[in-house]
Amino acid sequence: MKNIILIGSGNVATHIGLALVNNGYNIKQVWSRKLKNAKILAQKLNCKSTTSLNNLLNADLYIISIKDDILKSTVNKLNKSNIVHTSGSIGLECFEKKNKNFGIFYPLQTFNINIKIDIKKTPILIEASNKNFEKKILKIGNNISEKVILMTSIKRKQLHIAAVFACNFSNHMYTIADSILKKSNIDFNLLLPIINQTVNQLQKNNPKEIQTGPAKRKDKKIIQYHIDNLTNKNTKEIYQLISKSIMENDKSN
Repeated sequence: MKNIILIGSGNVATHIGLALVNNGYNIKQVWSRKLKNAKILAQKLNCKSTTSLNNLLNADLYIISIKDDILKSTVNKLNKSNIVHTSGSIGLECFEKKNKNFGIFYPLQTFNINIKIDIKKTPILIEASNKNFEKKILKIGNNISEKVILMTSIKRKQLHIAAVFACNFSNHMYTIADSILKKSNIDFNLLLPIINQTVNQLQKNNPKEIQTGPAKRKDKKIIQYHIDNLTNKNTKEIYQLISKSIMENDKSN
């Protein structure tokens, strides 16, 4: 399966497309609802572009990397075989009306078009409708990543939820921290050592074991002082909720 078409032109499609090309695969075409976006990625991959699902070329594999809310409707419009999607939260059921060869090729990573990512270190979760097709997409996965894992839709959906907490929510905490610091003209980079130390500890320890801070110590005076000094209502609520969660989690030992 060397000839591949990308349906989507965003963050995931861009990184997957570049990884495939760098490992000897031929991207024949890029589809996007916006021609400008399709052309931008197609130029990077040296291939054709289109905005019409009816004009897709023949290929060995079609990789769908688009927003979850339009995934099923897009799948239903495809009159092709050998299709996978890259979503972490949608299972095989979105292919229910398709032929026997379909599956999931989910890279567990946070992607940004403008930031280079080492796909080799990115876990890729695989699920397929049958063993034969599974072997084919496993081979592709193993060619671009050092960590390819078979995982059911049920487990992958739980993994995706966990990833949202570990990555998306934690990054939002950094955004809040940055906002608090800017009000006092303090450089966010001062937090990088403590952030890096936490991440480094996670390499060898369970997250619960390395929890620190006022909520862990049940230092209610400090917690209240922090809440009183926060001016944003949502930030106050987040602080209170997370502090409560840490303390309740500590009780469950």
